[in-house]
Amino acid sequence: MMSAPLSATSTIQFALAEKPDSQETPVYLIKSHNPVLKDFLEDRHSFDSGFTARLNEHQIAGLKKAGIDVEAIPLYQITKPPGSCSPWPDCNNGDGGTGTTRQFFPQDKIPYGVRMVKGGSDGDGVIDGVRVIVTVLDTGVFKDHLDLDVGLCKDSTKRGIQNGCDDTNGHGTHVSGTIAANGGDDGFGIKGVAPEANLWMIKVCGSAGCWSDDIAAAIKYATDQGTNIISMSLGGDSKSSLITNAVDYAVQKGVLVVAAAGNDGPYDGSIDYPGAYVKVVAVGAIDKDKNIPSWSSRGINDGDYIVEEREVEFGAPGVLVESTWNNGGYNIISGTSMATPHIAGLAAKLWQGNAADTRTYLQDLAKQNDLFPPGDDRATGFGLPVAP
Repeated sequence: MMSAPLSATSTIQFALAEKPDSQETPVYLIKSHNPVLKDFLEDRHSFDSGFTARLNEHQIAGLKKAGIDVEAIPLYQITKPPGSCSPWPDCNNGDGGTGTTRQFFPQDKIPYGVRMVKGGSDGDGVIDGVRVIVTVLDTGVFKDHLDLDVGLCKDSTKRGIQNGCDDTNGHGTHVSGTIAANGGDDGFGIKGVAPEANLWMIKVCGSAGCWSDDIAAAIKYATDQGTNIISMSLGGDSKSSLITNAVDYAVQKGVLVVAAAGNDGPYDGSIDYPGAYVKVVAVGAIDKDKNIPSWSSRGINDGDYIVEEREVEFGAPGVLVESTWNNGGYNIISGTSMATPHIAGLAAKLWQGNAADTRTYLQDLAKQNDLFPPGDDRATGFGLPVAP
């Protein structure tokens, strides 16, 4: 039911209800466009189907009594691989730095994963003189890292899209470095797959996780701002209609959307959404020897080289990956979160002008470098795409 009128009684019920806690209270889609209701409930994001807000039990009951439908919003996570240290990823924290002076150095200026896909060269990420735009949706980014040049810094975890993208976790900074770290002005830092790509960050993950309305709003915002590629190293078991609608919008506009397969393997069908959505490129993990770690989520591939729902499309380096960290230094961590930016960065290096052509090109390259077992397998899909 859309935009049902609010009775005076319902309004009083809302006024008497205690305000929800900003961090712990779940988020719901309220299927209404009533401006008074949006203002009172402190709407987070607006969509065609309604708006989202944090609701307590009293407010949910009041909305239902007023004849307004509400729908729970999935909460996604940046997940750790089984068997990792705790608390992850802080326990793997690497050397730090101030972000203004070179104090620490990476173990490898061009990490093994970047070499595996043949990235990391000057000019990677520039097509016909134009820098390809890659937008990362994650925990934020440490903008002052000497090896990163962040062109856009936004936050969708509050109300609307706001300025700022501070990374208090480290995960988003690590992902960003694998895509577009440029080695710093002094050349002593680390390099990502596409060092000259235009790196954008929209923070969609807070202390509780990554609410799907924040993700959906960020996808649409990045698309409207002109991004070419969206990279999401996050996921969960539930499919979100808000995210699928946002992905549909992005793909229709020529954007390539890439996401992690998840770290719930080795079980068939353990792939996470949004990576499991057929219009999203899902990435599983491999190690430096092209072996598949047990924790990398599997899809339900039938071996026919046709991408369908809940299928892994590529395998990429995701075990012991070194990249930038949110203290100005570097960190070595694992997960399909680390595999995903290798594909997003490679897409920037090899951009074909739109999502469909780039995706097909990456598939063709992956077929030439198939992994074990051969064919469109459940763990790595078409294989590992490598630049010519």
